[in-house]
Amino acid sequence: MEKPRAPLYNPLAFAGALLAIFFAWLPAFCIAMGHPGWPLAIGLIGLPLLELLVGRYQGPIPYWSFWTLRIILIGITLQCIAGALLAANYPWWLVILAAAGSGYAAGGSGNALGHELGHSRVIWDKRLAKWFFTTVCFGHYTQEHGAGHHVLVGTPRDSLYTQPADTLATFSQRNMVKQFKLGVEIARARGNLWPEVYGPIFFYALLNLVVYMWAGWKGVVFLTVQTLVMYMVDASITFIQHWALHREFVDGRFERVGAQHTWDCNNWITTLVSFNNCRHADHHLNPGKDLNGLSQTPASPQMPYGYAVMGTIANVPPWFRKIMTPLLP
Repeated sequence: MEKPRAPLYNPLAFAGALLAIFFAWLPAFCIAMGHPGWPLAIGLIGLPLLELLVGRYQGPIPYWSFWTLRIILIGITLQCIAGALLAANYPWWLVILAAAGSGYAAGGSGNALGHELGHSRVIWDKRLAKWFFTTVCFGHYTQEHGAGHHVLVGTPRDSLYTQPADTLATFSQRNMVKQFKLGVEIARARGNLWPEVYGPIFFYALLNLVVYMWAGWKGVVFLTVQTLVMYMVDASITFIQHWALHREFVDGRFERVGAQHTWDCNNWITTLVSFNNCRHADHHLNPGKDLNGLSQTPASPQMPYGYAVMGTIANVPPWFRKIMTPLLP
């Protein structure tokens, strides 16, 4: 039986919560220190090294209040916009570097929290998730994820469906188009194309216009690079969560979603900085659970490393397949 979530007065749980907040707001911290270019290096080098260093150690998992999660996501949303507004003060090379770092935080921590609040039954949580995703031109995600991915996971129509021969590069290109098309299809069937798909695109374009008036082309380039990197990070995570796991077609229908259809990860650092999103098998088996209720699923195929390490390895397809293929169920 897994330990209950630890309250924040537990020193290790408190340290874990601070680590999660640090990575979520890393671009803002670095801007405040006068080093807006640092977040990308810390994310791409520091986080994988920390995952490897901690290894299989299992520390306490903090219990997250939803008000805390809302505040963290509001902070991520504001730093996405603030970075673009401040871009006029940077040389071009630093605009690109700072935007990539902000996109890394948005694709990791932002997506994890937007995903969680998008599943909430509270209408303002859903709107907050939608506002965050709108700032990175990903507004169609909230509806497509619940009504598309969760229903179709492990089947060819799912936007995250992969074959063993797929690479992260081929998956990313296909996934972006497929996810958007499925979002449009679902929104059209529900009669809400404007609020779910076209409205967020319009407001993203409006945000670009406002940023251009304030920070010129540097601000617009910042938003564009931030969005592209956010998509790349999101694709990396979803690729390793669902790589090569399929539901069988039996008696005219696909089998029910089981533990064997999602990769799980028990790296403590990943669990902290992803706000428990790496306990992904339980999330698919019990989508009504909030992140504090998610548990490890031993029956699922297990990733050998945390998300940051696995995302790095996924960029070297032969290495990735060599590690992951023997672990397939």
